[in-house]
Formats: sequence, C-alpha cells, structure tokens
Amino acid sequence: MIKTKISADGNYLAQCCKCGIWVEVCPEDPQYCKAEIFFEVFQFNFHCCGLRQSATFTIEKDTVDFH
Repeated sequence: MIKTKISADGNYLAQCCKCGIWVEVCPEDPQYCKAEIFFEVFQFNFHCCGLRQSATFTIEKDTVDFH
C-alpha cells in the first residue's frame, strides 16, 4: 500500500514503495475521481524507481453536496 499525505502548503505527496522517497503527485490531473456526500476520492498514477505506482487520497469535503 502506498502511503500518502497532504503537506501544509496543500501539495499531494505519495511515498514510493521501493525507495521510500516522497513524490509530489499532480492534483489537477487525477486518473479517478469519485464524489460521495461527505468525501472525495482521488487516485493519481506516478512513476518512481522504474515502477508505475498509484496513490489514493480520501478527502473530507468542506461542504456537503445533497444533489
């Protein structure tokens, strides 16, 4: 499982499963985006150590969408 975090300045970071370095992933281009009432789920693909890896972020929404 890929470890993820959001830095204090709002950057999305994923940790490479092979070398352990934190890689910034681009929040403007998610491969998958799922919205629920309370959460948004983003999945980003990134490359490190010659591997294609995937990082998933689940973020609580600031406002609730009841559509």
